[in-house]
Amino acid sequence: MLLLEQESKFEREKTEYLQENILDKILGPGKAVVIVDVEMGLESRATEMDMGKKKNDKKANAGDNGEPQPAPQAKVLVPGVPMPKSVYQAEEDRGGQSQEAGGQMQQKHLEVRTTIKKLLITILYDKRVTSDKLLAVKQAIMALMKVTDNQLVFTPTTFTETAWQQVLTPKWIIPIALALWLLLFLWGPLASFFRRLNAALEDKTQKIEQMTQLKEESESENAEEAEGEQDGAGGGGEGEGEGAGTEEEEEKEEEEEMKKFEPFKYVTEQNLKGLAYLLRKEEPWIIALVLSYLKPEFAKEVFTSMPPELQARVAVETATIRQTSLEQVMSIDEYVKKKIDFVLGGLENLLKILNETDKTTRENILDYLRNEKPALYDRVREEVVLFEDILRFPDTAIQGIVREVGTESLSRALRGAAPEYMNKFFVNMSAGAAALLRESMDYGRPLTPEQIEDERKNLMDLITRLDKEGKIQIRKKRKSGILEGEEAADDSEPLHFAVSGSPAKTNGQAPAAALDPAKAQEQFQTGLQAYQEGRYPEAIQNFHFAVQSQPDLWQAYQYLGAAYSAQGMVNEAMGAYERMIELNPDENLRAWVAQWKIQAGVAA
Repeated sequence: MLLLEQESKFEREKTEYLQENILDKILGPGKAVVIVDVEMGLESRATEMDMGKKKNDKKANAGDNGEPQPAPQAKVLVPGVPMPKSVYQAEEDRGGQSQEAGGQMQQKHLEVRTTIKKLLITILYDKRVTSDKLLAVKQAIMALMKVTDNQLVFTPTTFTETAWQQVLTPKWIIPIALALWLLLFLWGPLASFFRRLNAALEDKTQKIEQMTQLKEESESENAEEAEGEQDGAGGGGEGEGEGAGTEEEEEKEEEEEMKKFEPFKYVTEQNLKGLAYLLRKEEPWIIALVLSYLKPEFAKEVFTSMPPELQARVAVETATIRQTSLEQVMSIDEYVKKKIDFVLGGLENLLKILNETDKTTRENILDYLRNEKPALYDRVREEVVLFEDILRFPDTAIQGIVREVGTESLSRALRGAAPEYMNKFFVNMSAGAAALLRESMDYGRPLTPEQIEDERKNLMDLITRLDKEGKIQIRKKRKSGILEGEEAADDSEPLHFAVSGSPAKTNGQAPAAALDPAKAQEQFQTGLQAYQEGRYPEAIQNFHFAVQSQPDLWQAYQYLGAAYSAQGMVNEAMGAYERMIELNPDENLRAWVAQWKIQAGVAA
């Protein structure tokens, strides 16, 4: 029991000392824990002492000088703990007796002391502790406890942090700081800004309301004064006042409509092809005007659908700065708005029909196009995928088809096909898949020609879908415009600004235009000056404006034809000259036009 008490005391004292003076000071509080494990034992050692014996020896308690010696000290088991009396007496009786030998006295003594048999110091430290601090702790313990490296054990572990320690980490401190800063901002400068903004808006609203009220009161007073003046006048004056009021109201309504006017906002992806069809025969300046109001992506599609020559002319007109009137833009916008939704047909519609019809009808249509419309046939064949085209598919496309199509469906579609079609698939399949395909074709249930045709149609529909989705590529992609080739017929009517042939008709009548001879003369003179100075595009535009305001101004058509001729636009010039003769059927003019046609190489 005494040994156990000594071990506990030793472990407690050394643990507290190491924890407070080494671990906490070097690593910091809560970063490591020390465990001291000690095992103690008793060690005894016997000693002999020789003493001379004289006849005049005194009592045992007397010394050589006759003075009494001090009483012998009691022996101890461990420092601070006396040896039990029974043990001391037994040893004294057994080994402490003195004997005489040859005149000498021998006395034996037995010494018992406490020793440390085993000492192990274990340090449990946090994984985040650095290696240099661990080394300092190790050296300090070895110097203090006089232990070897084998008696020290360092074990890393994860220490559970307190809630406060976790909050003080960067992952919590930064978000908390940002949140506090945001709250301060919201309740500080931002809140002040919104208060000032709200106050400013309220002040502005009050001012607007006051101005509106003052304006209404002023208009009311003016209306009352006007009514008073009309009441004082005669019946004729009253009628004139009512007419003037009606004109003012109409002018106000027109102004409101002009403010809300947004040209060509009705153009969408669905009717964009119709717009390209309507503009294909128009003058370059009209096309440039319409394109300037369209969205960039719509303008690009319409522009790329035009022939190269027309593209160049439209580009020149787009780069030319000129002034148009609101009435002209509204007139063009109204015309296009009425016509755009009634443009039908197109290559897409033809492709839909070919994909839905049976094999016989599709072959008849393609044969006709091949013989009568070879350009349209080539364009259609670029879009329509037929069963016969499989032989021209690249091997990578065939491999993609095999991955998407089941063996049973593929065997039914290839039933009755020529050997080269089957070999096209066999060489692009594994040996096992090819064997399954042959077996399904050889031993599958019989199919009628109509069933085989249906299976092939389903296969081609799947191939077309895979090609559109980009999973396979069966041929080179061709970038096409929204309107090209023979998609557009030649019977489209130009706008009423154009002069090629006769003026455009709407429901059998000339389109309505506001007659203004004075304005027509002004535009005509402006165009005439531009023509004389060699500014032919500007002159053409002004002559168009002139005939819009006065359709029977034949002189404008005469100079319009001359301006077109100077630009090398023979067909347009001929149309202007023919319109001139219609308006002024003079024989001299007719003879001059005939002579001009001969010189220009135009058939009479």
